[in-house]
This record gives sequence, structure tokens and C-alpha cells, in this order.
Amino acid sequence: MAPYLPLYITRSDGKLESLAKSRKREANAPTTDQLDSRPDAKGNSDYFKELELGDAKEVDWRRKLGGMLIREIGGPETPGSNHILAALPEHYRLYERVKSASGSDTTDAYLYGHPQGRKKRFRSPGDFFPHLLWLATDENGDPDNCSCKLCAPDDIQVFKEPDRVKPPEPLKKEQTSTKKETIPPKPPSIGTRPMVIVPPRSTSQDKGISVTKPPASKPPISTALPPAVARQAGPPTTPTLLAPAKCFEQDEDSQWAKYLFRQGELAWFNRGNAWGLSVILKRTLVRDLQNPNRDRAKYLVQPLSHPLHHPPTKIIDSEDGLRPWLAWSPPAPTHQGLASASGLTYNTVDWRGVSSGRYGQGDAEVDGSIFAAKAVDSSFSLFLPLANNTVTTGERTYNGIYLGGEKIWIGEPVRLRVGSGQDIMVIHSIIERLKPGSTSTSSATIFLVGDIYKFSTLSLQPGVEPPDTRHLPLRLRQDMEFRNRATIPTKRTMSFWKLAQAQARLTITDIKGRWYESSALLPILKGAEPFSQDLTRGEIGDAGAWMNARGDCNAVNSVVPKVGTRVVDRLDAFGKSIPPGTKISKGLDGPPEDQVFPQENVAPAQAQQMQGQGPINSIPMPMEGVQEEGVGGKKGVEGVSDGDIEQFMDLDRMEEGYVQQFHEGGGGQF
Repeated sequence: MAPYLPLYITRSDGKLESLAKSRKREANAPTTDQLDSRPDAKGNSDYFKELELGDAKEVDWRRKLGGMLIREIGGPETPGSNHILAALPEHYRLYERVKSASGSDTTDAYLYGHPQGRKKRFRSPGDFFPHLLWLATDENGDPDNCSCKLCAPDDIQVFKEPDRVKPPEPLKKEQTSTKKETIPPKPPSIGTRPMVIVPPRSTSQDKGISVTKPPASKPPISTALPPAVARQAGPPTTPTLLAPAKCFEQDEDSQWAKYLFRQGELAWFNRGNAWGLSVILKRTLVRDLQNPNRDRAKYLVQPLSHPLHHPPTKIIDSEDGLRPWLAWSPPAPTHQGLASASGLTYNTVDWRGVSSGRYGQGDAEVDGSIFAAKAVDSSFSLFLPLANNTVTTGERTYNGIYLGGEKIWIGEPVRLRVGSGQDIMVIHSIIERLKPGSTSTSSATIFLVGDIYKFSTLSLQPGVEPPDTRHLPLRLRQDMEFRNRATIPTKRTMSFWKLAQAQARLTITDIKGRWYESSALLPILKGAEPFSQDLTRGEIGDAGAWMNARGDCNAVNSVVPKVGTRVVDRLDAFGKSIPPGTKISKGLDGPPEDQVFPQENVAPAQAQQMQGQGPINSIPMPMEGVQEEGVGGKKGVEGVSDGDIEQFMDLDRMEEGYVQQFHEGGGGQF
């Protein structure tokens, strides 16, 4: 059986939300009641469930749609080929309705995402195909040109099924000089430039990417290979198209300044008079009472600790109360016996001995969180598999990776160790390559494939404009627009991200970490007032200059560590540093009950301060500087006494020192 070639739909009108008759926004999906799978009193159930990418029925839909689409727009290059949609158009999601009664189940599939709302859904691939054909071929994107049953109901439809576009008959040589080329008829509302990418057929003799031009009489079809396939000879100069989000949470994280932190990430959190280390379990948006026109993010975190005791969760009501893991460097352990020992890890430390005082005076919970955070920093795990091609290529692809303390999606930028140190890469593929003849993931190599960009600045001159950046992720574009609004009137300069190399393939050791918007993170790291002053002067730098890199806290003599430890999943990375049974919410992609927050914070008993002593269970502000070439900073002390903890707990003094150090050019890290 011939392999299925993927088709990429580059335009979509799908919506995750729509306006109900009450003028309130609602999810463009089955309601909460419809998603409830609990049976009734008679044991019968009737509910909807979302079909994930790769589900048999979901794959069947994409195969049927791909086959119908290629028959309409395909030509002589594609006869006999099997085709499949690489993914449904952006924001379109397939749900299955399950009816269970008297021990028998019946199922039907429904496609949600039509801009008219959840009640406008497609019941079959044939039902959706006219809409898909309109998306793929109408270059104007005019809904009035769509012939599907939702856009053009039966009483106004002009035709029920789009006519097939037939390729022209080849002309004989003796006819080419005397007869004009025959133009095939077009169905109504079909444009001349299909919004679909058809990967060309390749042979075993192909060394790179070969593109065959279509006949002049046929509508031109863009040709490109999926990012994970072979690379071109020489650096490509065309940016790679962004793939649509595959889930709700990925879409949430692609939006500018909506959430700085993500479920499963390692983060510093403010205890009130000290900072601790935690994992983010949940997040949500609540109305900002100080600014009713906008929402603010709220988080639920689980503090890290040693395996013998775990403090309760804590609600963080503002992003000011959090810092990215890589914003600061962890201090040395508070127990002198642990600080002076080498080679210790979270799993090898004698925590009972630490708690009994065998390693000197200190705080076991603080040291537990420090060792746990370093273990998480050296770990990684892949999530949401997209394709399994191990039989033919030995590769699997994934939608995201937990790299160290951070959660990273396909389609977003990351900071790089390679290049200038300020370069970024927009990830387009996360690839797991197995060793030949092996099915073990422990020996697999992980590659990140994407486009590398350099930060560029040009003087503002009449007629000079930066290049088109519509191909970049939304967060990159909107952050740059924010920064240019500050620099254009003051510095007479404007900046942009310049493509340096497309389809670069890097390993995870080449990645520093997530890229953060300067417009969103710097007001938190520097403080609102200093940032406002910089904004007035047009001095908006890159937030990456304030950040460490993954592996810095475990590096020896400034040598970048190895790839790290691959763990089964995110909970496995935190191990016994969090309570058994801890759940990391899937947010909008999980069940509604996973998004419920506790009513209020419960202060741990260990947080009580004793008379004459420093705060207990509180990490001193990190003392190490950014471990980057050319950037200075104080190194962490070998051991921290109780007096040191008390000295470094003053948040006001530490914030002042933080800002002062930044302005002095010392790197800006505690």
C-alpha cells in the first residue's frame, strides 16, 4: 500500500469561541453537560468526547478529506498517490458522541469550529468537504463563495457539490504553434491560488528537495516538504509556515502576554517575606480589580521539598509573585555538610540524616527544593506525539517538550546557545530519532528543527521599512511592535527579527530556554517604575539578557552539561519533591474539575517564624550571576548559614540591589 502524503491547509476560519444569543462568549464545542460521561439512574449515558490527533476515526476523516481534496486540485504529478490532511484546519476539532444503552454503544462524529458557533457542526467528511475546498481555493476568503450546507443553507445553495477541476489534455507538438491552450472549467467560487501545500513525490535518488512546476494551464500549487523531512542543499532563505495549534493550551500560550507561566513549569514564588521553588499546577484568568478592562492570571503552585515532608499548595494571585526558574540562580544548600559535598543529587542525599542534624544546621525543606530544582533542570520529556514513522524513517514527532524547568511548544521561539548568544529559533518540529534496529527511547536522539532569526535594527529613514514578519509567531510580532513604539520616536530606530537560516536542526543542548516577551517580563523583573522610565527613554532591551540558560545551575567550570535525563512524564521529573497523587492540570484540554482552585491558601505550620530566628522554609535570594560569556555577577556561596538566610530575606533591599546591578551592567542576577 502506498504511503500517505500529507497535505497542509494554510488558511482556516475556525473559531475556538463564538457569541451566543445572550451576547456572551461560549466555547465552540460541546457544552459541559454534553461532555459529562456519567450514566443516568438507568445506567445509560449520552456524552461527547474529543478525538485526539491519531485516533482511528480522526485519521479516517483526514484520509477521506485528503483524498477528496487532491482529486479536486491534483494534477498529473499525483495520480495513484494516497493523501491525508496533516491536521484539520486550525481551531477545528472532532468530537465523538457516544450513546450507551442496554450494554450497546453507538457513536457518531461531529466537527466543531465553524465561525457561526457550536450549533453549526459538520456531521461527516463529505459534509465538511465543500467548506474545506473553499478554504483551500478561495484566495479572497469570502464566506459568500462557500457552498457548504452551513455557509449556504439548502434554500440558497446554487449547487450541492463542487465540480471537479480536470487537468487539460496534453497538446501535441504540432498543435502548440497554431492552437491556444485549453483552459479547464472552474467550479463557482474557486480561486486561482489554492491555500494548500502539497509535498512533492520524492525518489530514492533525491538528495535534497526537488520541486516540480505544475503545468501552466493548471492553478499553481505551492510545494514544500514537511519540516521533519530532508533538508535542502544550502541554507534555505524562505521562512517555514507555522502549523496550526493542535490543542487549546497551545493556542493559549501562543497569545501575547496572556500567561507568562505554564502548567508543569518550575518557578520561583513569593512566600511573603522570602522566595521558594515550586511547580505550577493550575492557572486561570480572573478580573483585575485595579484595571477592570483586563484580566489577570492566577496560579496554583506546589512548593518543592524533601521527600519526608511536603507543604500545602499556595495560590499566587499575581504574576508579580512569580519568577521564571531561569531568571535567578539557586543558592548553595543551607547545610554545610551538603554544601561541601560533591556529586550529591536529590535521590542520593540522606534526608533523614539531614533532618536529624547529621549534616549541620540548616533547613531541610529549602535544601530539598534546591536539589529537586537542579534535578528538574537536567531532565526533559516529550509530550503529545504527532506521528510515528519508525518503520520507514526511525523517527517520531511531538507537539511539545518539557526542557528543564520550562514547557515548550512547536511554533514558538526559544533562546539559543549557538550563534551570537541572542539568536532565537522558531521551532517547527520536535523529532525523536531511534537508533537503527532499536525501539528503545532511552538511546534515542532528540532534534529540534526550526528557523533561526537574528535581532536586527535599522535607522528610520523615509521609504525604509522592516521586512514582512507575518510568518512569525504572534508573540514575537506583537512584542516587537511594542518595542518599536518606544524606540521610533526616541531613537529613530526600528528593530525586527531577520531570518538567518531556515530548517536548522539543533540538539537540546543548543537551547538556552524559552523566549519571553520583553514587554511582559521586564516590568516584573525590573519593577514597574524603572521599566516605565526605560520605556520613556526608548531603552527596551531583550529579556533574554536577564535570564540564565538551562544547565547553568549544574554546569561545572562553566562547561555546558550533557543532554540530561529523559523522564517518563512531567510528574516523574519532580519525583518525591512533591506529594504523592499530585496532578498537573491540563487546563482547557483536561476535564473541567481539574481547573477548580482551592478556596484559599492554608499557611504551612513550618512557615511560622520563631522569636530570634530567621524565617523557616524560605530560600535566600539567589546569589549567582548569569552564567553567560561577557556577563558578570557574584557567584553563589559555598554554604549559607542561618545568619546569611536572615540577611538575604529582605525583599525590599534585594529588589533595590537587583535593579542597581542591572543598571551597572553586572548582569542583573541575584
